[in-house]
Amino acid sequence: MVAGCECDNDDPPDTTEDGGDEVDAGDENDGGDDDDDGGARPDGSACVTTGLECTGDGDCCDGLRCADLGTSRVCTADACGVDGETCALGSDCCSLGCVDGRCSADTACTPIGDACDADGDCCSFTCGDAGTCVDNPTTTCDPIGEACTSRDECCSDRCAAPDGSACAASGDCRCAGSAACRASGDLCTRDAQCCVGLCDIADGETVGFCAAAGACGVAGQPCGTEGFNGSCCSTACLDAAGTGTPVCQPLGGCRVQDEPCRADAECCSGACEQAGTGVNGEPLMRCANAGSCIPAGEVCGGSGATSNCCPNGGGDTGCLPASTGVRRCRIGDMCTLAGEACTTREQCCTEEYPEITCAPGRGGTNVCCLPDGAECDFGDTCCGGVCVPDASGVLRCGSECVPDGGACTAASDCCGCACVSDGAGGSVCSNRPEDCGECTGRQLGESCTMDSDCCNTPVVTCNEGPGVEFPTCVLAP
Repeated sequence: MVAGCECDNDDPPDTTEDGGDEVDAGDENDGGDDDDDGGARPDGSACVTTGLECTGDGDCCDGLRCADLGTSRVCTADACGVDGETCALGSDCCSLGCVDGRCSADTACTPIGDACDADGDCCSFTCGDAGTCVDNPTTTCDPIGEACTSRDECCSDRCAAPDGSACAASGDCRCAGSAACRASGDLCTRDAQCCVGLCDIADGETVGFCAAAGACGVAGQPCGTEGFNGSCCSTACLDAAGTGTPVCQPLGGCRVQDEPCRADAECCSGACEQAGTGVNGEPLMRCANAGSCIPAGEVCGGSGATSNCCPNGGGDTGCLPASTGVRRCRIGDMCTLAGEACTTREQCCTEEYPEITCAPGRGGTNVCCLPDGAECDFGDTCCGGVCVPDASGVLRCGSECVPDGGACTAASDCCGCACVSDGAGGSVCSNRPEDCGECTGRQLGESCTMDSDCCNTPVVTCNEGPGVEFPTCVLAP
């Protein structure tokens, strides 16, 4: 993770996939017939390497993206804006400097109190009448790039030294990104930059701020204490990126209640509804409450959540720990639930899941599970353990990890290390060092054999032991 920037680019990778086989990371464009494009993907197809010209992200080798430099476009491994790339704010750039709409490696945005000529000079995007940078009146915290001495000053809850380490209250420290999306209050120009999914921009303005998170912290929002944390919609809070600032984690599969959404199919409840508006009337969309009982995939039990899973009407019958350790509802009445051991298909919840089968799960023993291509709620209900969006946005089971550029819902879906914003409101797999953090071990929800396999120990442990069919890294009870 780059200390100054958690920005995304304007050209998201192609996310087309079929929910079962590996996802194509983009167009199989080899960047030309010249011998200097010099790259190859793991499957042997040609690709464009760092610093060479491209037309889109699909041209670039895995882990790279295509940056628009104005007169040309080149492949780069940087997640933030490189020198010459288009920008609107200093926080769009690796250097924290945006000059005349282009990232500049020669400068950084100007902090509050220093001289300025225009709003764009300032980290706060506000140049006062006296010719010095001043606080932005639309925010109550300092945005990425602003000078700081304490994390409490920053919207991102992260104040970093130039090397990315935590600020020691002296030196040239600045507010830095703590996730692949921007926290509530941070400056923005597009909805997709914000964890909450809404950049609140007043009419006639080009820069706004990320809207308030609401009743609970959405994925990417700072959350304070690692572990089970009721301040997060997912109840899971971790410093998975190694920035020193824990943020709310996605659980994978369908999005739980109050997480941001774009379509009904993304939500466990099947309902993506307006939960408020921005200053210009733009809707704030959230996954809504399903009604009297909790549908499959929703968080249940623990951290203040009810255990009233459908269709049982109460109790803990369908409320079971998922591969993350977080309890999520699995629907079924007087039948063997998806993910549980079986000997015949007839034992499984066939009424709720017509496509369910009794087949070997990820650990090799027979469980009730959904086959590749079947619609799913989250990975624990699938025989292959993967539940990701298809080309139409419908969640479907798969048995292969998702390569870089493929649509994902959590890092555990990916062959690489991270599931990050695609710049259009969705998420794609990435293996860029900037996205991965320092830990090279297994992330929350991924397979393991012992605690030391997992990142974020001792908050995260490996649940190996008697009766565990497929051990994964889980939040410690």
